[in-house]
Amino acid sequence: MKPTFKTIALTTITLGAAAILSACDQANTCKYDEAANTLSCSEKTYKTANLGGKVWMAENIAAYIPDSSVCYGNEHVNCENMGRLYTWSASMTGLCPKGWTLPSQEDFRKAFGGATSATLKESASFNMQFAGFRYFDGKFADKGASASFWTSDSYDDSRAYLVRATDSTITYEHFNKNIAASVRCVKE
Repeated sequence: MKPTFKTIALTTITLGAAAILSACDQANTCKYDEAANTLSCSEKTYKTANLGGKVWMAENIAAYIPDSSVCYGNEHVNCENMGRLYTWSASMTGLCPKGWTLPSQEDFRKAFGGATSATLKESASFNMQFAGFRYFDGKFADKGASASFWTSDSYDDSRAYLVRATDSTITYEHFNKNIAASVRCVKE
């Protein structure tokens, strides 16, 4: 029996979709080296640290996601130095590599212990970057003045919790899910 054009087209589309999904799956696969405390991903190799009973990325993630990630001030050098800024939705939908996840508020509390934000900023283990954030209207704020990290905890349909650190405080506040903030991932 000869294959029809419809059968050939359907087979081609199915194989193409499988190849695309496989490529996406491989793109988000990183290699964790426990001995070297590193996580090697396609965009860069991240330092890792054991904090609060979990393995954390010790750098802000820097993976490019079209329409959902930005460099502070739209300047690429800021992405190289401090990682990218992401919306909450982007941080929740596959940003973290396979086997890693967006931390909860409780994960941050355990990782920070009783440390002050000044101590965390100086600590090589967490390597806190005061990367600022981008408001939902596109304006940037707080570079050098604060660090803002998305958590996996949603507050309601339009807001989620951020961990915000300045030189003197660490707070857990809910913000609009469309602002762009830093992301750290923890090993599952």
